[in-house]
Amino acid sequence: MKKKISLNVRLFLVTMCIAIPVIAALFFTGIRERASARKEKINEIQSDVEIEMSGIDTQLKFLRNSLINLAMDDSDFRYIATSEEKNTEFWLTNQRVLEKINNQMDEVDNGFTVFAYYPEPDVFYNYLKAPSVSEFVRKQAEGERQTQAYSQWSTIWCEGTPYLFFMLNYNSYYIGAWSSYENIVANLQLEMESPAETKAVNPMEVYLVCDSNGRIITPATAENTGLSFEKNTYTDPDKNKWYYGGAVSEIADFYLVKQVAKSFLEEQLPAVGNEIAAFAAVFLLLFLVYGICLYLWILTPMSHLQKSMNVIQQGDLDYRIPKISNCSAEFDSVIQEFNYLMDHIKNLKIQMYEERLAGKETELQYLSRQIQPHFILNTLNTIYNYSESDVETTRQLIRLTSGYYRYVVNVNSRYVQLGQELEHIEDYLKLQKMRYPNGFEYEVNCDEAIKIVPIPPFIIESFVGNAIKHGLKPGELTKIQVIVKQLEEFRILIQVKDNGTGFSDDNLDAVEEFLEKGIVSEELGVGIRNSVARLRLIYGEKCEIHIYNQKPSGAVVEILLNLQKPESISQKL
Repeated sequence: MKKKISLNVRLFLVTMCIAIPVIAALFFTGIRERASARKEKINEIQSDVEIEMSGIDTQLKFLRNSLINLAMDDSDFRYIATSEEKNTEFWLTNQRVLEKINNQMDEVDNGFTVFAYYPEPDVFYNYLKAPSVSEFVRKQAEGERQTQAYSQWSTIWCEGTPYLFFMLNYNSYYIGAWSSYENIVANLQLEMESPAETKAVNPMEVYLVCDSNGRIITPATAENTGLSFEKNTYTDPDKNKWYYGGAVSEIADFYLVKQVAKSFLEEQLPAVGNEIAAFAAVFLLLFLVYGICLYLWILTPMSHLQKSMNVIQQGDLDYRIPKISNCSAEFDSVIQEFNYLMDHIKNLKIQMYEERLAGKETELQYLSRQIQPHFILNTLNTIYNYSESDVETTRQLIRLTSGYYRYVVNVNSRYVQLGQELEHIEDYLKLQKMRYPNGFEYEVNCDEAIKIVPIPPFIIESFVGNAIKHGLKPGELTKIQVIVKQLEEFRILIQVKDNGTGFSDDNLDAVEEFLEKGIVSEELGVGIRNSVARLRLIYGEKCEIHIYNQKPSGAVVEILLNLQKPESISQKL
C-alpha cells in the first residue's frame, strides 16, 4: 500500500510553490478574480442542490425502510388486520398503532404524512391529513395489481396538486407515506438565509421541482414553463437571466433545481478597480493556490467528517465514513479510528440492551413464579388431617389443590384475564377456609364487564394471604373482601380489605419505606414485596398502591391501575 504524505510536508511544499511564482501574479487582473468568484458561486449552487437532494433521498430511504420493518415485525399492525371484532383489545391496539405511525412522522422533515389503510375493518389512519390522497389510496387498493406501481417513491397528482408518494400492500392492509412537493420546497426555502428584518422568501433564489422531462411542477406559478437538461446543466429560454443547479433523485422520479437570478449573484461578487488590478492578481493567485490546497486536503475532509457525524448523530449507528481519495495520512487514520470506535459502540449498545432486557424478563419470571413453601406444607397437612375422618372433604381439598397448582404451573404469560385471576383467588380462599372453618368468611366482587381486562398473575394472592395470616382474630369471625371495580375508562381499582387486627405500626412503616424509597426491612413480607416490585416493573408510574388501616379495625390494600391514557379514538383518523 502506497504511503501517504503527511499534512506538514504537504503544507510546506504548498508554501514553497506559492513563494516562487508570486511575481507571476502581477499578470492577473480583477476580471480574472471576478470570473473565478462567479464560477465558484455557480459551483456552490450545484453543490447546494446535490447536498439537499442527498438529504431528501436519505430521508426517503429511511422512511420507506422504517415502514417496511414496522409492517413486517410489529404484531399490533397484524392484529388490526386479523381482528374479528372491535373489543377492548382492538381499541388498545388501535391506539398503539396510531402512536407508532405518528412517531414515524416525527422522525422525518418535509411534512411527510404516514398512513395505514385496512380495507377490512375499514380503518384508515391519518385519513384527514389529505382527503384527496386518501381517496387515491382507496382506489388503488381496490385494484391490487396497481399497487405494485407505487411500491417505490413516485409522483402522483391529486386535484391538481403533485405529491411524492409510495404505498406497500402487506397481508391485506396498506402502509405508506406522502408529502406534497410544495411542502418539500417550502422546507428548503426556510433553510436558506433571508434578511432578519423580513424573514421572507428571497424571490431571487428559489428551489424548483421538475419532472423527468424538465417540466416545472412546483411552484404552480411556473408549471407552464420548462427546463432543458443536458450534461448536468440546466437552461431555460431566458438563460441569460438565471443560473441553475440541479440533481436527480436516486430513488424517485423528480429533479430538484435551485434557481438564482444573475443580477443577485453578480451583486455578491467582489468589485475590483482597474487601479489595483495588478496587485489583486498577485493576491488572487496566492490565495487561489493556497485555498485549493486547503479545500482539497483540509476543508473537504473536514466537511466530509462533519456531514458523516451529523448522519450518525441523527441515530444511524450503521453508517460508516467512507475513505476519501487524496486525503492526508492523518485524516485517513482519523477515519479508520472513528469507524472502529462506532463498531465498538454499536456492539456495546446492543449487548447492554440485550442484557437489560434479559435481566428484566428474568426478574419478572422469578417474582411471578415464587410459591410459598409454607402454603404447600400446610395444604398437604390439612389434606392428611381430613383423610382419616372425612373422605368427601378430602376429595374437595384435593380437587381445589389440584386446580390451584394447575393454574400456578400452567401460567406462562405475563398477563391473564382478571376473571381467571379471581377464580384462582376463590380456589385459594376455599383452601384456606378448610384450614380455618370458623376463622373467616370471604366475598369476591367484580364488575362483569371488566373481567376480560389483562392483569399480571398472582398479584392479588399475596395481599389476600397476608390478610389471612395476620388479620384473623382468635375466637372471632373475620370478614375478607376482594373488590374490583371500574372507576373510569381504562382505570380500575382492586381492593383487598378485612376487619381483622390490621397492620402494626412497624409493618406500615416498612411498607411506606419500600413504596417511597425502595428500602427493604425485616418487617416487610416477601409476598407483598414481590407483588409491589412486579407492579412497578410492569406498569411503572401508571400504577398506584396504597396500604393502610381502616377504622374501627382491619387492613386495606388498594391497587389503582391506569391501563391506557383516556384519549378519543375514531375509526378514521
